[in-house]
Amino acid sequence: MPAGELTTRVVGNAADAGRVAPDVVRAITNLLPAIGGIVALALIDPWLCATFLTGLPIFLLVVRAYARDASLIARRYLAIQGTIAARLVDALAGARTIAAAGTVERERRRVLEPLPDLHGAGVAMWRAQMRISVQDAVLVAMLEIAVLAVAGVRLADGHITPGQMLSAGQYVLLASTIGAAASGVTRLVRSRAAAARAHELLEQPATAYGNADAPAGGGRLEFRGVAASVDGRPVLAGIDLVVGAGSLVAIAGASGSGKSLLAALAGRLVDPDAGEVLLDGVTLAQLSRAELRAEIGYGFERPALIGDTVADAIGFGAWMPSRASIVRAARDARADGFIRRLPAGYDTPLHEAPMSGGEAQRVGLARTFAHARRVVVLDDVAASLDAVTEYEIGEVLTGALANRTRIVVAHRAATAARADVVIWLQDGRIHARGTHEELLAHDGYGALFGMRSNGNGSSS
Repeated sequence: MPAGELTTRVVGNAADAGRVAPDVVRAITNLLPAIGGIVALALIDPWLCATFLTGLPIFLLVVRAYARDASLIARRYLAIQGTIAARLVDALAGARTIAAAGTVERERRRVLEPLPDLHGAGVAMWRAQMRISVQDAVLVAMLEIAVLAVAGVRLADGHITPGQMLSAGQYVLLASTIGAAASGVTRLVRSRAAAARAHELLEQPATAYGNADAPAGGGRLEFRGVAASVDGRPVLAGIDLVVGAGSLVAIAGASGSGKSLLAALAGRLVDPDAGEVLLDGVTLAQLSRAELRAEIGYGFERPALIGDTVADAIGFGAWMPSRASIVRAARDARADGFIRRLPAGYDTPLHEAPMSGGEAQRVGLARTFAHARRVVVLDDVAASLDAVTEYEIGEVLTGALANRTRIVVAHRAATAARADVVIWLQDGRIHARGTHEELLAHDGYGALFGMRSNGNGSSS
């Protein structure tokens, strides 16, 4: 789900669902006077109570039909709200790009496009409330008239006194407040619809982790008959691959070939549909969560920085590294220089540390370097780096991090050239493997990096 949709469900919809308890208490409180009026009618004359109760089944059927219709409308209304929120969050994330491209008006129209549907759902709810209000008023009025008519007959027959007749007229009005239940149903219906949307997230099964400690080893990864899909669409199939301990492996391929999915499988960000992935002979599913996240670290294209300070953002993970480890990781990620220029250095509050895309990328890399004991997986981390910094990070991968297994999704020839072996994915399978120079002899490989063929099997 888009970030805006998720936020709507776990914040706004969860809050609506959480109001159900006070709404139930309020509804019960509102029903007490009506129940008291009905009991009072029974004490005056059972026939008066029976007359009033004969109309309750009809009233309940009307309320039930309203609840059904209102529930459908409320779900539609909340779903449209989620769509608008998702589009708005996307627009805010890309605000600079939108401004630079001069597409503010077009983006505004895209975000607000569902607004007429939201208006329609709101009007439909208002009409449903108006309809139940009219039906409630008419039905309750008819019940009052019926009870008073029976009371008049019972008075004429001498079964009740004039005083009881007068009291019955007052108690039937008290009993008629049962019509207020309709307004309580409106609140409960919205809470129910919101709870259903939040439940769609809560019912998703959590990843089941094992309880095994990481085995001894240097970070040997093995893919055995791995197949994986995205949203039900097969992406990878028949992947058999061994990544040697301490090796630097680049994953190359055209867009949609499954590079990022293979990288995600390497550290169990996703599970394969078939086959298994092993770390030093133990399947990833057997490892405890703490052990898995401590042994395998990820660097993403757009890292999310979390913490009170810059140091916290680098230290965020399965455990908090020492300050020396944080500084060393920042140096390896070429982030130490600009961090020390911040007002309070590593202790600068994160919200007071404006960073460019490349600087945020390097802080994210530092976090990865500080935590990954055995395997480092980097997915397009050079996207926001300048050529010099990219070169320096490449030197770190072959130098300071040479004692760890490194898997890098390669989008540039320079990245592939540094690797011990390149895995070329095509149509969800391993098309070829070898060094960058060896694969340049294959037709189509150089085109992955925008290299021109010389016509003799090589590229330039």
